[in-house]
Amino acid sequence: MGAGEVVEGPREIELKLDLDSADAARVRAHKVLHARAGAAQDELLLSTYYDTPDFALRRAGVYLRVRDKGGRFIQTIKSAGSETELLERLEWEQELPGPAPDLAAAEGTALAPLLTPEVRAALGPLFETRIRRSIRMAEREDATVEVAIDEGEMVSGTRFAPVSEVELELKRGEPAALFQLARKLGETVPLRVAVKTKAERGFELVEGGGRLAEKARDLDIPPDASCAEAFRAIARNCLRQIIVNEPGTSAGQPEALHQMRIGLRRLRAAIALFEDIVASDERDRIVEELRWITGELGPARELDVFAADVLPLLSEEHADPEAVAATQREFEERHAAAYARARGSVRSDRFRGALLDLAEWVEVGAWAHDDDEDEDDDEDETRNDRPVKELIKDELALLRKPIKRRGAKLADLGVGALHKLRIRAKRLRYATEFFAGTFAGDKARTRRAESLAALKDLQDALGGLNDLATHKTLLGSGDAESKDAQAWRKDPATKSLLAYAQDAYARFAKTKPFWKA
Repeated sequence: MGAGEVVEGPREIELKLDLDSADAARVRAHKVLHARAGAAQDELLLSTYYDTPDFALRRAGVYLRVRDKGGRFIQTIKSAGSETELLERLEWEQELPGPAPDLAAAEGTALAPLLTPEVRAALGPLFETRIRRSIRMAEREDATVEVAIDEGEMVSGTRFAPVSEVELELKRGEPAALFQLARKLGETVPLRVAVKTKAERGFELVEGGGRLAEKARDLDIPPDASCAEAFRAIARNCLRQIIVNEPGTSAGQPEALHQMRIGLRRLRAAIALFEDIVASDERDRIVEELRWITGELGPARELDVFAADVLPLLSEEHADPEAVAATQREFEERHAAAYARARGSVRSDRFRGALLDLAEWVEVGAWAHDDDEDEDDDEDETRNDRPVKELIKDELALLRKPIKRRGAKLADLGVGALHKLRIRAKRLRYATEFFAGTFAGDKARTRRAESLAALKDLQDALGGLNDLATHKTLLGSGDAESKDAQAWRKDPATKSLLAYAQDAYARFAKTKPFWKA
């Protein structure tokens, strides 16, 4: 083995679930666990996580931990295949004589290439976790799952954050067993699919606390990735955006709700892009649930936009203070009701079940594991294994064509047609972002950046027009130039946004497709 060469460690296959601390005892006593073979085990785990002050390890997706297990010290190095990996992580463990990390033992791990002299000198403890862990073994004929119920806290200086979660680690069998067990446990207590590791939450604590809202993370899909690999990477990325914004949405944080809706729309766009790859009854059910939760969050988002764009102008447009006050009171009542609906939805059994179904479908769905022995098997395998670069060229072209055609007549389009154009622009923008790393070369990167900038401006302008139309209750009037529609078109704000949209469209149309560079 050469210096700095990484030897792949054992893969940890684990599904993480959040739970309310009050429900931990009910999980421990669940009959499905006590019906399985294997003695219960309880232990106290004290773990210290190490990194540099500028998070050199974290930025590389590597985590270094030393855990005290009743006087035994275990050094663990973890690395996810990607930032959005849901189930699998690489893991290297080494027993140590004491609590200090042994960097010599990192040889052959994902940590070794990062250990420059500067990193070695700067490496130090950043936070601790203090966990009471209860372990149960769920055993069945075709699978063994270790169930760890963790309760405790993480500590960084004077900052504390509670920990209450269940980890289902596959010891034997197929990953589908994790989801089956999670669903069984979820019949008794409300368990939520989680994507943040203790390490990630600890670093957030170091930085001042968890974020209520999180935007989508960048994707890097190589050109030789298969269609199945590409779809799974994109879906995991979207799934993370949905899950991590649930606490903020429940807390009534507008940006978190906005980001959750973006994650939902991005995932629906991805499913549409890979329609031939994932087509099935499962897919139809998943899409229906995505539509449901998007609709549940919609009224709150629309009223947030109304509050930002319309309410501040009311006092300028209306001289009657009482009328303005009445509108404000009505808005506040509707806004509170909309957020109550959103909170109720994301805290519901239906939403929790939908996320578990979605995660299961992405990871082990039949779309990627077709076991039916029929004449179409070879064709399906070839389609899934086809390099994504070949498929996506055609899909991107199909998305671009109607935008160019309809956008050329943008000034003549009615409210409904403008709204449809905005949706198409949004889908192409998402698809363009998905494949940032798929088409290499300076020319492709330049074209992609120019196209994205133009699409963003076009989407923003069309979104502004849609908001104006919604405010004036025009949405649905289509291309018919009613009296109200004519008044809307003559509005100075409408004229300004239309001009902005036309400029953005011209830049988009002028930019050549980046996938043809």
